[in-house]
Amino acid sequence: MLITYRLDFGPEFSRGIVTVEPPRVGKAFAVRAPAVDQDGNNRAGIRLPEIQVPLATYGGWNYRTAAMGLPDQLSGEAGSFYPFPRTRAEREARKDPRLSIEERYASRNEYLEKINAAARQLIADGFLLQADLQDVIDRSLTEYDWFTRR
Repeated sequence: MLITYRLDFGPEFSRGIVTVEPPRVGKAFAVRAPAVDQDGNNRAGIRLPEIQVPLATYGGWNYRTAAMGLPDQLSGEAGSFYPFPRTRAEREARKDPRLSIEERYASRNEYLEKINAAARQLIADGFLLQADLQDVIDRSLTEYDWFTRR
């Protein structure tokens, strides 16, 4: 559970006009985080191919860096990802509980087959357009190559 605060930017804010800057800080309230799978990825919603066949833990949020100030606060609209270790040895050295990429996928081709299957199921379910399939595959392979060669 995360704690955040109500902010008052003034009476015109509903029209996009800020009249109180910095905003008045109001009462704190708790924000519940979504349930996650064994890799730390959200379980709910439409799971895109990169979540069904992951190379990392992806988050829709991120903490602020110490350089920005307030490092215990969230940075709005700045997502994050934490790549899986490339190999089992790397995973064990880091004591990372998530399986490595090599433990998940025997080859680039196996990864491609799984991405393709996940994308085609989303097409069949009406959540992805056939016209977008090649873009999903191209992006996934680019990410696979980047994650495995970093």
